[in-house]
Order: sequence, then structure tokens, then C-alpha cells
Amino acid sequence: MPINQTANVTTALVEAYGIATEKRNEFLTPEHLLAGFLRDSDFWEALSGCGRAEELENNLYEYINGLDRIPEDQELSIEFSVQLQELFEKAAQAASSAMAQNVQTHHLIFSVFHLEDSYARFHLESCLDCSIPDFLNSLLAYSEDEASSGIRSWRKYFREIETGGDFIGRKDELDQIFRTLCRYRKANVLIVGDRGVGKTALVAEAARLLETQNVPERLRGMSILELDTSLLLGGAQYRGDLEMRVKEIMEGAADDADTIVYIDDLRSLGGNSRNDDGSKDILTLLIPYLKSNKIKCIISATYEDIKKIDNLNPGALSPFNRIDLKEPDAEEAFEIISRNSIKQLSACHSADYTHHICRYAIEKSIRHISDRCLPEKAIDLLDQAGAYCETVKLKEVDESCVLTALKDICRDNISTAAQTENLNGLEDRIKERIYGQDEAVRKVTESVLMSKAGLCDTDKSIGNFLFVGPTGVGKTELSKILAQELGVPLHRFDMSEYSEKHSVAKLIGSPAGYVGYDDGGILTDTVRKNPYCVLLLDEIEKAHEDIYNLLLQVMDYAVISDNKGRKVDFRNVVLIMTSNAGARYAHKATVGFESRVNAGKAMAKEVKNIFAPEFINRLSATVVFNDMDLKMAGLILDDKIRKLQSRLTGRNVTLDITPEAYQKLLQEGFSPEYGAREIERVLNTRLNPLLMKEILFGNHQSGFTAVITADTDGFSLTCQSE
Repeated sequence: MPINQTANVTTALVEAYGIATEKRNEFLTPEHLLAGFLRDSDFWEALSGCGRAEELENNLYEYINGLDRIPEDQELSIEFSVQLQELFEKAAQAASSAMAQNVQTHHLIFSVFHLEDSYARFHLESCLDCSIPDFLNSLLAYSEDEASSGIRSWRKYFREIETGGDFIGRKDELDQIFRTLCRYRKANVLIVGDRGVGKTALVAEAARLLETQNVPERLRGMSILELDTSLLLGGAQYRGDLEMRVKEIMEGAADDADTIVYIDDLRSLGGNSRNDDGSKDILTLLIPYLKSNKIKCIISATYEDIKKIDNLNPGALSPFNRIDLKEPDAEEAFEIISRNSIKQLSACHSADYTHHICRYAIEKSIRHISDRCLPEKAIDLLDQAGAYCETVKLKEVDESCVLTALKDICRDNISTAAQTENLNGLEDRIKERIYGQDEAVRKVTESVLMSKAGLCDTDKSIGNFLFVGPTGVGKTELSKILAQELGVPLHRFDMSEYSEKHSVAKLIGSPAGYVGYDDGGILTDTVRKNPYCVLLLDEIEKAHEDIYNLLLQVMDYAVISDNKGRKVDFRNVVLIMTSNAGARYAHKATVGFESRVNAGKAMAKEVKNIFAPEFINRLSATVVFNDMDLKMAGLILDDKIRKLQSRLTGRNVTLDITPEAYQKLLQEGFSPEYGAREIERVLNTRLNPLLMKEILFGNHQSGFTAVITADTDGFSLTCQSE
């Protein structure tokens, strides 16, 4: 059969052919092959340790002797039986899934156990004194891949660490690593830091210093080898495979006193005491060796990894000395990038990088990329910008290239030159859609434009606003229009749903051990998925006071942590909170020509009574919305009539409202207490039913003009055919 196989498998096949030839059998069967394996001393030893090899041999030959024989006077031509072909196909699939280059003995024996109606399977199972997985594990001690290549060393699971380049800073951390490695007990290093902060680069520098012997005397001659977890886990298909490999590695590393084991990803080690299949995870297997003081180990991890492992397996990291790696500042990141990365990126993309563009990329990455740290996120941004230069055939990376790359990485709206032009006239455009609230619109647009211009604190949200005013005056509508004009989504939360103490858990996620821990928080997940948005918290005064404390953190630092310790960035969010606080008291202050001023003061006073000073002090602005007046009501009514006419045009209907009817609609719809919603209600209850009847049941095939008039009973409609 056209299949790659190890020397031991080939030898077993030759032995099987010899047995079939001796017995003059027409077909080669799995029973012949199993008998051929029994002539291999390693296989015999493995089976003897798990069962009765002699009994299996006797049973197989008794079966083979009972097979049909070809007479001596006829030519013997031996072929693979259908069942043996099936056996090799199953073995090839097992080898492929295990990422093995060749079909090995344990692949074939594993496939024997999956044959149906097979005497080979029956006899093999009947002669075992242990479980099938345990027997298969025993065969792994005689790996044909190792035997054929002459490699039985534990080092096959390791790779060399790439060193080179100028390493900037981190002297204290390097000294701490070497001090830990010089210890007698707990000579194991745990490097903890966020993604992209430079954990791997730190270990690479330590490896370089070991190579150059620029280390303490005790560590000279040692080297760092990185464990390739993909090789370790690949092909470990039977229960106990992983345990055997880890044991081999740790015993090998313990015997080789000059080797320091480095594991780059703590997540690959796990943290559960047991996996779903009952096998131990890598970290649990490592602990006894780490505590024995016979090996030295370096592991890097994120804070999320540490938290998860501590929750699932407390004390698992006790053999390690922890080193926290902080994110470098902008100047340190610039030095790292300018001395190392720029040369590589420039050569790769055939484009020049200036110092200015490096600083510009660092600045933009700090502002807009929150899921990684410097210097990695800035390097990724410069790399993406260089790739863009290649596509448009530019010889130098400029700011437009960086902004285009930033938009690709963030997959969101970034302030490009074109978008900046769209901001021109923002206030006027919003005023055309929000009536009678010019001062409120001015405050909001000014704050947004100042943030876009870079005049505000970059570590805070674009704007934190409290909209105060009676219902129906445009607070929510202004939020919607602002989101549309900025080209970002609007996410609305009704804070009346978060009036209980446990409501905070709904927003940021439940603590570990509670129901909903894996689901995450509604608020944090929303902002993480849409970091550029308008966040509307409606009726904020109805939220529980614990939520105010959460919002203080958002307004102060523009960052909160969810239940899993992941930081969520609010720097590109426009936070708007609405409140009806003081609206009912404002009417008491409406006296004379200064009624609006007095009403505004009354609402502002009530806001101070409801919200704590530290809350109000962190707002970009407290925006007081004017009460509805007759002029504002008229503008809103005109707008809604225009929208109604637009809908009617599609049905070839023209709306004609007489002045008397218009005034009556205005009078009935004008309500300082309920605002614009009352106008909408009047149109829906008084005007739309008349139009509905004529559109659905009237005899006007070519369209008509609907003339609305007022009478003593209300409104009436007369039709004029087109």
C-alpha cells in the first residue's frame, strides 16, 4: 500500500508476509500483522507488562492455522484483505490527526481496537490485564519516530531563542531575573505584564547575556531553551501521553544543569487540576519538579492569565519569583522603535520612516489602541502603514498612511482629514434638527470639537455631559443626532433597570463564582466591541448609587475593569447622561420675562441636591434644556408635518392643512409638561386615523389631496382628486 511507515511497521509487515507464506494463506489479515508485531522484542515487552503475550501468540496462531490454505501445486499470490486495508486507512488517519510523519506501531494497534468483527481485536483485548489506553501508552515508550531518527532526547520539544538588536532599559528587571536564577530554592521566574509590553524581548536579552557570559559566575555556561508547546501537545492523543512527555522533559532538564526552561505562554499550561478527560494539565505536572529545586524555569504571562490560574488552582505559582513588567512610556517606546524596529520595517517595505512619524504613530496608538501596550502596538501601526505605502507606491510613510493603517487596525472611525472637514458646521447642522435648545447644542458641540482638536486631556473621554430638563425637549434626540453626525453608533441604557445594588454586576460582569461570570458585563462588552460611540445613560437619577461610583472612574480616568480584570477604554466615547431632576420644581420658578433663567437655576439647584459634588465636578458640562414654549412647539410641529408629508408622497397623497387646523393642532399638542411627545401623540390620534381611512378604503386610484380642516368636534378631512 502507498503509505509512509516506520521501520518497525515495515518489519512487522515482512514478518506477517512470512507467516502467511508459510501457512499458504491467500489473504494477509490483521491477525497476521499482529502476529508479526509479536516477533518485535519491544512490542513483546510492552505487551508482557500489560497482559499475556504468550497467550495472545497461541490464540493468533490457532486462528491462522484454521484459515484456508492454497494447495502446494498452485501459485501463491498473497493480497491484503479488506479488513487489513481498513486497518491501515484508520492508522493513517490517526497518524495524520497526531501530526506524525509516519504510521507507527501504536497507530496500528490503536486502529485494531476500532475494527468491527475482528479476531485480532478480540484476542488482543482478551489478553490484556489493563485498560486499552494504558496499553497504548506503554507503546509510546518505543516510539518508532525516535528510533528511526536516532533522537530520543527531550530537547526535541525545544527551540532556540532568537537574540539580537539593541535592548533598551529594563536593567532592574534583568538583574532581578539573574538574582532569582542564582537562588537555591524557587529559582524560577514568572514575568507578568500586559500584551506587547516586551516580556519575550526581556527573556531574549537575558539569553543573549548568557551567551556572552555577561552574567554572574554561577550562571555562566547556561542557556535558555524555549519550550515549543505546539510540539509538546501535538500528537498527544492517548490518555497519559502528555504526562509521559512532561516527565521526559523535566527529567532531561534536571539532568542537564546548564539548561533553563522558558515557557512563553502560561495559558497553554492550563490551570485546572484535571482536564475533561481526566488527564492532568501541564502546570500541575510541572509543580513537583519546580519545587524539587532541580530545574530552573522562566514563564511569561499576562495579568489575566495569573488571575485565572489563581482562581482555579491556588498556590500553583508559589514556586515562582514574580517580576512585574510595566509598559514603557512614550519616550522609551520611541527609543526602542527608532533603534531596532525602524531598520527592519524600512528594509521590508522599501519606505523611509522619519523620527516625526515614529512619534506620531506612538501618539496615535496610545490614544486609539487599548488592547495592547507599547511598544508592540506602535510597531504594528508602523508596519501596517508601511504595507499601505507599498500598495500605493509611496517612498515615505506620512501621517495619512498612519491614519489609514490606524483605521484598518481599529476597524472604527478615526479622525482623518476628511472627517475633520465634516465637523465644520456641526453646530449649525444640529441646530437645524433640534429646536429651541441653541445653548445646549453649543455646549455639546464645543466640547466635542475641542477634544477632536486635541485641546482636552487625552486620558479622558471626549465629553461627559449631564442633560437636564423636562421630558420631550430633545435630550435623547440630541444624543441620536450627535451620533449620526460623528458617524458612530449610539448605545442607550435605561438606568431605571439598574436601581438595585446588584445592578453593577450586570454592567461590568458578575464576580468569579457567581452566575453569569462567563457572560461578561453589558456595558463593558458594548464599549469593548464599539470603542468609538455615543453612550447614552437615560434617567441616570434612577440608577443605584454604586453605579455613580463606577461612572466616577469612567469620567476621571476613562478606564474601568470588568469582572475578569480586562481594562475597557472609554477615551473615545461621548458619555451622555439624561435626567429629569428638578423639572417639576422648575415650573415654580417661572416668573416674568426671566422665566427661562429662573427655571434653569431651579433645575441646576435640584441637580446639586441629587448628585454628589464629586460627580458634578467631573462633568464636562451640565446642559440645561429649555422648557417647551409655543415657538418651539410650532417648529417641532412643522418638522413632524414635513416628515408625514414625505411618507404620504410615496402613496401619491398631498397633505393640505388649513391655518385653523394648524392652530388647533398646535394648541392641543403644546404641553410644557410632556414636550414634543404630546405633539406626536396628537398627530397619531387626531390626524392619522383620518388619513388611514381614506388611503385604505377611499376610491382614489390616481392619488388625492387631503385637506385637513378644523371644526367644533375636532378635525375633518375632504379629498380632492388629482
